Amino acid sequence: MSILVTGASGFLGSHLVEHLCISGAKHLRCFVRPSSDLAKLNELRDKYPSTHLQYVVGNLLSLTDAYRAMEGIEVVYHLAAEMKGTAPTVFANTVVASRNILEAIVMQRVRRVVLVSSICVYGVAHLPRATVVTEDTELETQPERRDAYAFAKIRQEKLFQQYRRNHSFDLVILRPGVIYGEGRAELPSRAGLRLGPLILQIAAQNRLPLTYVSNCVTAVALAGLSLPEGSYNVVDENSPKAAEYVRLYRSLVEKITSVRLSRSSVLLLAHIFSRCVALSKGQIPAVLTPYQIKSTWGGHRFSNERLRAAGWNPRASTAEGILRAFQASNCPTQPRKTRQAVMVPPPSPLASSEN
Repeated sequence: MSILVTGASGFLGSHLVEHLCISGAKHLRCFVRPSSDLAKLNELRDKYPSTHLQYVVGNLLSLTDAYRAMEGIEVVYHLAAEMKGTAPTVFANTVVASRNILEAIVMQRVRRVVLVSSICVYGVAHLPRATVVTEDTELETQPERRDAYAFAKIRQEKLFQQYRRNHSFDLVILRPGVIYGEGRAELPSRAGLRLGPLILQIAAQNRLPLTYVSNCVTAVALAGLSLPEGSYNVVDENSPKAAEYVRLYRSLVEKITSVRLSRSSVLLLAHIFSRCVALSKGQIPAVLTPYQIKSTWGGHRFSNERLRAAGWNPRASTAEGILRAFQASNCPTQPRKTRQAVMVPPPSPLASSEN
């Protein structure tokens, strides 16, 4: 079986590639950008010679590059997305890039597609506190009221669903919570707002929807093999409260100052700030709105029952995952040597398909 992983050099992507190599994948193609750090992927290529691990170097904003990456592929894991930057950049590298991937999927008649989405796609601002969010909860209907990343992920997922209705391929959508692990142990926004050495904890008693990277990767790999079509939340069990998570972070990673703020007080400040934004006629950006606060810090919980019932078995408990991630953040690492990626040559018949 030939497999393509987009975003392969990223945090989740490199862990997925390692998992697939360990699982015995024979033909594994990684789509990477020219600027990608290939150290981890190079290590895996050396460590698992039985896996034919090749790179396609390009940009998914190029339809030609998307076609080139997709040639001969049976299963696609689409992880590539932009998490930071200006709104146009996030939109282009998440939504426009996904459209090109989907066009290539249709052209090459790919059999199975796994999209790694996010729990941020749900429309939860109007839901009562502590509501359990399942895969049947409605997606956000007002994405323009969310931040750039949420807006792009919502549009991305709806785009995949649209293509699936109009074409024939199996589609599995995974909606992970906050993905963390060794190499990514920073404080997530759901734990509070980070301002240098200070973190403003909003709704400190909310439970964080976390998923340890190895647990998430297990779900992603399973989606490419046997999960029935549909959408699945990927969140670990026994998640800590935001206050507990921050306390452990302060103890094991970094000494920071935390200030707790009630959700009601933050909402009041957001309403005042929103009024200032309106009076400025767009001169002041709407950084944090009441709608965004309700969506992010509403105290909602996310069910993983559907994924559990389909056979997902997390590798590590939440307590184990947090401890490993935080302890690893204090371990010095040696810089790894990189070598240039080997580019798969573009097949000429596809190059003329870009428009």
